[in-house]
Amino acid sequence: MLDKKKIYKLLKNRLFSTLFLSLIIFLFIYKMILWTYFYNIDKTVQNNLYDRINSIHNRHTTKDVVLLKIDEQTIKKLWRFPFNRDVYWKLIKNLNNLWVWVIWFDIIFADRSNHKIDEEFAQSIKNAWNIVLGTSILDWWMIEKPLSILAKWALTYGYFRPNVDTDTNIVYTFTPKARLRNWYFNAFAIWLLKAYYYKLYKDKSYLTTTWEYSNKFFRLKDIKIPLARENSHKVLINYFSNDKYNSYSFIDLYDRNWEKYKQLEKSWFLKDKIVIVWATAKWIKDIFFTPLWITYWVYTHVNILNTILTKNYLIYFNKNLELLILFLLIILWTYFNLSRSNFVLVLSNFAIITIFIVIIPGFLVFNSLFLNYPTELVLALLLSLTFSNILKYLLENRNKTVLVKALSEYISEDIAKKILSTTWDIKLDWDNKKISIFFSDIAWFTTISEKMDAQRLVEFLREYLWEMSNIIMDEKWFINKYEWDAIMALFWVFWYESTSTYDNCKAALIQQLRLNILNKAWEKQFWQTLKVRMWIHTWYAIVWNIWAKWRKMEFTALWDSVNLASRLEWVNKFYWTYICVSQDAMLEVKDKFEFRKLDKIRVKWKDIPIEIYELLWEKGKISDLKKDIKVWFEKALELYFNKDFKKAADIFKKLWEIWDPASLVFTRRCLKFEISWVEDDWDWVWTMEEK
Repeated sequence: MLDKKKIYKLLKNRLFSTLFLSLIIFLFIYKMILWTYFYNIDKTVQNNLYDRINSIHNRHTTKDVVLLKIDEQTIKKLWRFPFNRDVYWKLIKNLNNLWVWVIWFDIIFADRSNHKIDEEFAQSIKNAWNIVLGTSILDWWMIEKPLSILAKWALTYGYFRPNVDTDTNIVYTFTPKARLRNWYFNAFAIWLLKAYYYKLYKDKSYLTTTWEYSNKFFRLKDIKIPLARENSHKVLINYFSNDKYNSYSFIDLYDRNWEKYKQLEKSWFLKDKIVIVWATAKWIKDIFFTPLWITYWVYTHVNILNTILTKNYLIYFNKNLELLILFLLIILWTYFNLSRSNFVLVLSNFAIITIFIVIIPGFLVFNSLFLNYPTELVLALLLSLTFSNILKYLLENRNKTVLVKALSEYISEDIAKKILSTTWDIKLDWDNKKISIFFSDIAWFTTISEKMDAQRLVEFLREYLWEMSNIIMDEKWFINKYEWDAIMALFWVFWYESTSTYDNCKAALIQQLRLNILNKAWEKQFWQTLKVRMWIHTWYAIVWNIWAKWRKMEFTALWDSVNLASRLEWVNKFYWTYICVSQDAMLEVKDKFEFRKLDKIRVKWKDIPIEIYELLWEKGKISDLKKDIKVWFEKALELYFNKDFKKAADIFKKLWEIWDPASLVFTRRCLKFEISWVEDDWDWVWTMEEK
């Protein structure tokens, strides 16, 4: 069984995580390559590069290749197609009068015609000594060739068929040398080039020497044609648009209609050229798909010739090297994206995107190289970004979960999450803000502790503090400190919310409810029950860190409001109440809770008096008896402040009889004032003599 801790520890190791993720991403990409899932998209990307590569290199088409088009004008003039072979005989004569080097017909001339005409045509081919005829490989076992009488006198002949991609139906490449059973046949463009170089260099060995493959080239003597990729036996065709090539109408050369070409210096416009005769009329043309969209079949062959004559070769980048670079880039991308430094992330993202989008494509285009897997490259980029961020999020989320759990032992979980969020800037400097303060202690704790041994006392206190602290922190409080049995908590010290006093009061009531349940168990276990006195105050305080720098730090609240709150907690003991609040706290939540006014007091060593209130329960949820006690108590309190002590005492006494401890305090006070009249200048503020 896998150990989750060990896995987590491994994943936290940045180098391991990088290699692990990179391997998964690369294997996924490689699987996509094997399935040719993005093959068509890759080809589309490559197709869009043809014109751009040629434009960047400022490449032009060769002037040594001329196309004679059997177009609609020619068909209209000569009445039909295929033509009688005497038409070609006349054309050959006219072309040779213009010093054409090589003439090639797209017509195979495999069928017999009139015997006399065939002989005359063969004689014209023999006299010209520069005719290249075509052939067609129909299948792996069948070939269609010209009549032997014509092939005998032709300079040479080669097959027509380039390679049509079975997935896209687009012609990207041609095979210079094809095998049919035990025979090898050169593509027509290769035979044209052999004839052209023979004429150009006046070296017959160009006709007799065999072209051969090496691992990177198809070569003839000192002429090397780069293969599309190593050992592929295919050559990429560099396509230019049709209008980039010189072309003329067949009928103009047939009729010696050269008037329109007078500007070409005494009609030498075909001197030393390769002339290709091809049908382009709409109803007889062959149309195929190329990277530059739809074109005539002849232009595929013209582009083959142009690619070789101009040496504007295109090749695919080495597959194995591309896969290695792809893997290394995935590692690089993933590694830097797992960084926790925002500066490193921004810088690395910029650098790697530049490598992916600018440098690599720029290098390839400049060197006329095609990526084999451009789509997979972009996909790898996206997957690296996605997977690394997911892993980083999971690791950081787990780290945060652990930290939140640890911090939650000291502060509420909400505050811990806020501290660990990236949206909150933690300030360690002091601040003056409005907070809600809570103090509590156990009544008669000294007496209780004397009855227990150390172990039982610790167990008792631990359970009490655990239960009360959970309630406090669940209500988003920050426990500032424990002083033996006493708890000091601060609410919303990190940021202020309008619900602070409400949640403070609510938590106090929940604690009292919980105490009622715990007391039943403690009475059986420890023979003790607890009464806990609580005080709530809301006002401004200085919130800050007290510290000996780098040695000890305590986050706390100070100022007069905190000092006042700590003294007022004792007020519960005087009035026999459990939850007292200041007037400032009461005014904020008077619509949410039931309060009764207790008194107006002045704590020891303080001059400013305050009104204090007892928190009874949530609004509208107290019993009818408590409602009556509240009404009559506040009526008696009004009589008390109006110095009608006798009437006030009567009411307080009746309330005491139904067990309202606070009424006993005022009963005694009223009886005292009846006997010993108060001074006229008394401000009706009761001064506490105890701290």
